[in-house]
Amino acid sequence: FKHGSVSGLPWLPKVRSKAGSKLRLFCFPYAGGASYTYSSWDSLLPQEIEVCPVELPGRASRMREPAARNIRSLVQSMTAALLPWLDRPFAFYGHSMGALISFELARELRRSHKLQPVHMFVSSCLPPHSPRRREKVTYNLPEPQFIAALRRFNGIPNEVQEHSEELMQLAM
Repeated sequence: FKHGSVSGLPWLPKVRSKAGSKLRLFCFPYAGGASYTYSSWDSLLPQEIEVCPVELPGRASRMREPAARNIRSLVQSMTAALLPWLDRPFAFYGHSMGALISFELARELRRSHKLQPVHMFVSSCLPPHSPRRREKVTYNLPEPQFIAALRRFNGIPNEVQEHSEELMQLAM
């Protein structure tokens, strides 16, 4: 891989190789997200870290490809494609669905290639061993209950709450 060049690999369309990097950080997006979610990270992290935003099939530059139907086939395809990029220490970061993907990819790499990330960072995802809680559906609630649910989830900024009557008048 030439330093400073952009990868031609569909899985890593936004990677800029860094001379002297000591770690590759593979970033996995949330459901519906794309590699551009992590486009600013390269300039925010030290030179020693090469940011590798992963592009999933059916997203952004891979929009014409069919989206993965299950995580097992996604991880198998991803493993084969990313293996050449695992020639130095690497770490995974996954957000929401990306956390689950990174976890399953780490398991597959350890199982089939005796490789594993030196660090794994995840956000907005319960651990795989914890029972899944199903949130109550809120989108079809009557307006007062819907607004109460949004407040419970901290989904309404204070500024909006302060002027909610005015906003409702504008919406009508």
